[in-house]
Amino acid sequence: MKKILLLLFAIITTNSFSQNIDDKINNKSDKKKFFNGYDGGMMLHAGYVKTNVTPLDYYAEGITKGIGGAIRFHIGNHYRIGTEGYVSTLNLMNNGSYMKTFWAGLLNDFYWKFGKFMPYAGLTVGGGALTDCFIFEGDNHDWNPEKEVVINKKPFIAIDPIIGCDYCLSDAMHITIKFDCLFGLGGDDLYMPTGPRAYIGFIFFH
Repeated sequence: MKKILLLLFAIITTNSFSQNIDDKINNKSDKKKFFNGYDGGMMLHAGYVKTNVTPLDYYAEGITKGIGGAIRFHIGNHYRIGTEGYVSTLNLMNNGSYMKTFWAGLLNDFYWKFGKFMPYAGLTVGGGALTDCFIFEGDNHDWNPEKEVVINKKPFIAIDPIIGCDYCLSDAMHITIKFDCLFGLGGDDLYMPTGPRAYIGFIFFH
């Protein structure tokens, strides 16, 4: 009986020791893993922007809103690289006038995990286009020709710093809130409707 008990104790001890070694090896391999999956999702946004339309001597400001999305690949334990793109529209004058901003580019950010919270900060660099339609006489509610209308479209280089935080609903699904302020570089007559935007959306992890 003693021999059987000693044999069972030896087997259990050996298995436990072997499992601990395997766990340590797996943990080390996980820490040293280069690619750690990817995530992506859609986000709605709203913000307050303002600008001086210099060629028309017109000052525009108001609530902008839109939609977009991102996909990011996880490198190591804290770095992500990917791409994102958004469209943001500021409606003006209540007659169909608008300023529509589109931008997309290479997204880089760093993230950290604290329980269910995952704050992050990063930068998107890419390009976009600002499309303006100003109706100074009439509106877009009829089929009448409008004489006082200005339409303009300008490309720009986009620089977009971001900060945000995920709340981990599960390992596979996060809800995210982030803030940004888009800056544009272009020609001498380029103006940008700058101001903070707030985003909210669901991000899926794989």
